[in-house]
Amino acid sequence: MNLNKYLGNMLLFLGNHIILFCTLLLGGVSWACVQQSEFSPPQKPREEKAEIVIAATGDIMMPLSNQLAATRNKERYNILFEKIALDLTSADITFANLETPVDHTAPLSGYPKFNARSGLLTALKKAGVGIVSIANNHAMDAKAVGLVRTIDNIAAAGLLFTGGGRTQAEAGQATIATLHGITTAFLAYTYGTNERMPVKKRDAPRVDLLRINSEADLALAAADVRKTRQSTDLVVVSLHWSDEYRTIPTAWQRRVAAELIEAGADVILGHHPHVLQPIESYSARNGRQGLIAFSLGNFISSQNYGVASKNRTHRKALRGDGIILRIYVVKEQGKTSVARAEFVPLWTLRDRVGKNVVYRPVNLVREIARLEALEKRTKEDEDTLGLLKFRMKVITDQLTVKTSP
Repeated sequence: MNLNKYLGNMLLFLGNHIILFCTLLLGGVSWACVQQSEFSPPQKPREEKAEIVIAATGDIMMPLSNQLAATRNKERYNILFEKIALDLTSADITFANLETPVDHTAPLSGYPKFNARSGLLTALKKAGVGIVSIANNHAMDAKAVGLVRTIDNIAAAGLLFTGGGRTQAEAGQATIATLHGITTAFLAYTYGTNERMPVKKRDAPRVDLLRINSEADLALAAADVRKTRQSTDLVVVSLHWSDEYRTIPTAWQRRVAAELIEAGADVILGHHPHVLQPIESYSARNGRQGLIAFSLGNFISSQNYGVASKNRTHRKALRGDGIILRIYVVKEQGKTSVARAEFVPLWTLRDRVGKNVVYRPVNLVREIARLEALEKRTKEDEDTLGLLKFRMKVITDQLTVKTSP
């Protein structure tokens, strides 16, 4: 299979008329981009401008098998990110959805009620993640006290968080990061939690909600965005929404995304379906361009267990597909905008680390190139290569450019 046939179209968005097509040069594993436009603007003197790159990825779940493997390895949770850290550290700030409590006083546990050790957070920090959302349906798996301990452990690891707080006042605040002169605000909301939150008191921990078909929640979220927009350059909103394993956005997703962009959001990051959904641009009525990633898929999970080369077309394989979305932000003459966005295709690979088996993400392009460069490949290598090439094609075929009216 010729990989070059489907390595194009990796880049998604640059306004209504300009699309940046990015192709990977397999030898050097670097991006080569060609810009195409309907017009050729006159050359202007170079102006001073600020630029940052925000990376975003999907759901971080902690299956018990991965956690037990981590406890048996001297590198602990770092083994989960060994093959992907390079892609996370290359951004100015990397965002992920932390879909597990981290309560150091409670036992390790996997689905249906997750709980991980604090080493997960230090491993995320080491791998390049800078901010996590705690607004998801598993946030209360360890109850209210577990949520508080999770937030304390996030802070102790040197990570930022958004989407909740130890009190209602803390939960209601946007998380602000200023990098290279660009101030970015992060907000996050979830459709609900599996365990009920405590009775609403000012001093009670809380996760921020935007429930399905709730006009009141949507109005409050839009008000949050408008308020946050007044004092920041860029607003990024993470939304835990939609139906599990659904590959097409719902009408409610489209409605929420549009209203939040109209209110001032620049980027919408979707989580929870555990499969990829489209990435689209949206033109607001005032001419601003918003970027919507309806679902970034899984980042750490074992939901594609049992999928191999022989059954690579199985629908469960979609749960192993994911991306790292790279968002290029430019501030020039006081105006900040998303200039373009790329994605790095990922696959959750069943991999052997010492005597243990783990499910961990790999950069498909880099892993395919590594396998192709082997002088001798075993049958297992050949099977893995065939599987990864097929998943690469699925991802690049699915994430096509669309522009909402």
